[in-house]
Amino acid sequence: MTHITPMTLLRAFCAAALTLIAALSHQALAQNPTPTPQAAPAAEFLSITVVSVKPEMMVEFQNFMKNTTNPALKKGGIKWREVWQSTGAAGDAFEFVIVTPVAKLADFDGPGPLEKGLGQQGISAWQTKAGSLVNSVRRFIVRTRPDLSFATQRTGAPKLAVVHSVHVAPNRNSDYENYLKNDFVPVMKQAGVTYLVSQTLFGGDGNEYVTLTMRDSFADLDKGPVLIQALGSEAALKLVQKMPAGTVVHLERSIARFVPELSIMPATP
Repeated sequence: MTHITPMTLLRAFCAAALTLIAALSHQALAQNPTPTPQAAPAAEFLSITVVSVKPEMMVEFQNFMKNTTNPALKKGGIKWREVWQSTGAAGDAFEFVIVTPVAKLADFDGPGPLEKGLGQQGISAWQTKAGSLVNSVRRFIVRTRPDLSFATQRTGAPKLAVVHSVHVAPNRNSDYENYLKNDFVPVMKQAGVTYLVSQTLFGGDGNEYVTLTMRDSFADLDKGPVLIQALGSEAALKLVQKMPAGTVVHLERSIARFVPELSIMPATP
């Protein structure tokens, strides 16, 4: 059985969250009062950076991101960047997950936006300063799975997300994906709740999926799981039991919040 670390949870959670923000928030920004049918968004590559901050450096780290890192990234051409943090209620409060878009993997062959914005001398000074603020940094590349997801139109960024880190048994990916597509996601659509899925490509377990259920507040969590709200306890249990036995080998849950003040938000049309 694979052990899931908090870093793995947050890393994958952020990737799923971006399906909503990157692929679907543009619909809300357009402020079209008459929703029209649209094709499902294409899958995207995302670069995920998981940062463990030294507890005594939390304030300085956040100021460094707002006053130095983000301005340099904007200068280097970055259009948006999402920052998420585990809530103090459930998870490591000193860990951040940072999501940036990757148009194509060939982008990694050249200098990134930060180096473009700071220059060679500036990037060296930035690395020295950043290294003094954190315990560790790890990066991953993931792929969003809009074909297994559902997102409602929103007028703003999400607040909270319930994250399920799911490790599927080898050679059982089709069983899991078919269950999501044919049984689980239709109920989330019925409930009108945003439900997002991503899959790790590089830097982690290729059999790992992370599902994300967007919630507006902890008060929403008091209402109970979405499945039970939509179907009732008995029907919800039957739905869960429809997943083929042995498909999932490990499941872990966490809660995270979006941090708009540390993010680079996409320009409003």
